[in-house]
Amino acid sequence: MNLLRLAERPLERHPRRRTPRPVVTATTAVTTVPSAERDPGFVARWRDLERRALEPNPFLAPQMLLPAARHLGAPPSLRLVTAEQDGRTVFLLPVADATPHAMAPVPRPVPLRRAGVVGCVGLRTWLHPYCFLGTPLVDPDVDVDRLWDTVLGALPALRPTPWLDLPKIPADGPVGRSLRRAVATRPTRCTSLGDRSFARRRPQPTYLAEWMSSKGRSELNRKRRVLQRGLGADVATVEQGREDPAGAVARFLELEAAGWKGRAGTAMAVRPGHGRFLQEMADGFAADGRLLGFALEAGPRVLARSIAITAGGGVFGFKRAFDEEFARSSPGTLLDVDLLDWFHGQPDLQWIDTSSDPSRADTDIYGDHMELATTVVGLGRTARHVPALFAAVDAARERLRRHRPAVRRRIDLVRARRARSAQ
Repeated sequence: MNLLRLAERPLERHPRRRTPRPVVTATTAVTTVPSAERDPGFVARWRDLERRALEPNPFLAPQMLLPAARHLGAPPSLRLVTAEQDGRTVFLLPVADATPHAMAPVPRPVPLRRAGVVGCVGLRTWLHPYCFLGTPLVDPDVDVDRLWDTVLGALPALRPTPWLDLPKIPADGPVGRSLRRAVATRPTRCTSLGDRSFARRRPQPTYLAEWMSSKGRSELNRKRRVLQRGLGADVATVEQGREDPAGAVARFLELEAAGWKGRAGTAMAVRPGHGRFLQEMADGFAADGRLLGFALEAGPRVLARSIAITAGGGVFGFKRAFDEEFARSSPGTLLDVDLLDWFHGQPDLQWIDTSSDPSRADTDIYGDHMELATTVVGLGRTARHVPALFAAVDAARERLRRHRPAVRRRIDLVRARRARSAQ
């Protein structure tokens, strides 16, 4: 394993301006996932860090990341960037080789090709298909600003790369704020991804009253009554993941595969390895009592199911499925409403992260929001050119987004003409 010891920063020259702070003398390393998995001591330190992390992120826990690497087609370049201090792991981030998602024609004033940036491969946080948060695991007892300096300073020597792409980090969280301070003097491109639906605890259960109009709440109550009359039983939500985690997962996979995702081939049960990933992930979190499985039921009939995970002081949504026969009555939304009631009855939980895409924030019933951001940090000799490169990439992505509806209409028109000519 390649290790690099970094010296602490020199003290300021003016004694009156000195402010004593914890000094980070961490050893930064890059290791493969199989090597880490074979080291019980490393996995134990990893689990401890995830439980104590400054910002909880169960998507980077070994209970989730290791099954994902085994079953979800992890790239050969997948590595773990870690920092060790005093015998414990204080930083962990999975990364893999990556190129910008869309390479746009680079503006002429930017000499990126001559600088050797275009065509190069950088590093990006590895987000498997079910990783909805990119926050690195950081020890809460270290100086986070200096820890970022340590990791970013050591990374080019350990893994030569022109940039590090850090997506889906909460902009206003302690890790995100520290990252902005740490990269203030580095070439950087920061982009907001929008707001994710969120729920923060209130003293009283006034969530829906704050987020929805009385008309909207009445409509949900009407849909619940329609279901109860049609099925002849009360509609209520029960939590099954703590008592029967294996059964909750199996029944979720069955319900999801019975719907449109099963027909489209995107349900976890029909995608090779995805069902196995969920089972292994659920077993890992269930062993710690952190797996939640909710079911919206009317007597023996299950209308919707969801899987969630607890971490730190909150709940992270993972997956949800519903019975399409009752789609007009919005069983998934009713399940979300009941989840709020369950959540308020758990005094040790302070928030719910829906794990939803920011584009859905306007349609979710959860009315609190959390901004997500992506930060690209330039590293090495071509670092100063990286912000311009990703600015061009972002512009190309925005143009594609604006023109996509027109392109789709054109494609549909061509297909219709071909269909008529074939008749």
